[in-house]
Amino acid sequence: MILFLVMLAFLCLFGIRFSQNGFEDYMSPKKTGSIKGIFVVIVLLSHLRQYISINGSALNQPYKDFMNFFGQLMVVMFLFYSGYGVLLGIMKKDGYVKSIPAKRVLKVLIHFDIAVLLFWITGRLIGKDYSVRRLLLSFIGLEGVGNSIWFIFVIVVLYLVTFAAFIFLKKKVVAGTIITTVLSFGVLLAIREWKGSEYWWYDTIMCYPLGMWYALAKPYIDKTVLPDFNKWFACTAASGTLFFAMHSLLSDFHNSRKIFIPMALVFAAFVTLLSMRISVCNGILEWFGKRVFGIYILQRIPMIVLSHFGVNDSPFLFSVVCFALTIVMAEIFERAMDKLDILLHLSKKPVKKSV
Repeated sequence: MILFLVMLAFLCLFGIRFSQNGFEDYMSPKKTGSIKGIFVVIVLLSHLRQYISINGSALNQPYKDFMNFFGQLMVVMFLFYSGYGVLLGIMKKDGYVKSIPAKRVLKVLIHFDIAVLLFWITGRLIGKDYSVRRLLLSFIGLEGVGNSIWFIFVIVVLYLVTFAAFIFLKKKVVAGTIITTVLSFGVLLAIREWKGSEYWWYDTIMCYPLGMWYALAKPYIDKTVLPDFNKWFACTAASGTLFFAMHSLLSDFHNSRKIFIPMALVFAAFVTLLSMRISVCNGILEWFGKRVFGIYILQRIPMIVLSHFGVNDSPFLFSVVCFALTIVMAEIFERAMDKLDILLHLSKKPVKKSV
């Protein structure tokens, strides 16, 4: 399995660039898309472990250590960038807040529900049976029919929380962000009470409001930290040291969420600071980053089908075929969803540029 880590490293190093003065576009969709591309590949690699048996050979141990190191950290940047993007939209686009229920919540749910139907059909074809209650609850992410659910449920709730916080505040972005942060923490406490030991449902939630705060602070950060290498290095070194120190404490504190939750926030800051001067942007990672939803939601379908037919007895073959099928399915799914969004007026038809 170490081969997959080598391939991931190659993707990150392909076209990597460094800047002494910093990249002014480090938070652009192009750059953040590539970083999301890295983490969605890590998510895919992580989920493979649930379907295959990996022996303890020297070639497999780095893969195990790598996945154990990241754990829930692999979804941190998705939430951070979501919060950042939402607040940026609120600050720059008229009517953005009113569009959240349709163009954020409804859009996500429609895409998710179509994926749920695909999982249900897949399950039926291989002999699985699901109750009507389970199927209905799966449409809102409270149950699953083989698919991943927690992230979709959480992001939809966070979008609704943002809408509730800003609908009467309009452009009072600081007040709205404060309310969103408070409500997000309330969501965290509520889900912790509800899910208990299933900590992955709530332990990265606060990365979303952190992204919003970063959108507010970015002009000041870009003015003071971005152009000054010494300040950037000091901030990056401090956040990196704090992150690794907290990570080393996790085992001592029995993987306590009291350590992990603030550590996740520090991790988001560390990655963002690194991206100011280290660009891992390339076409392949961008492709993955633009199809995060399709890859994240659909990846378990080939895993379920192939494991049903015993292909997971050969971990390497299973992993390669899962990767290939997930890539094809994600491309088809995203193209179909783009057309559906335009049909339902959930997104605008792309304007063709004249030559």
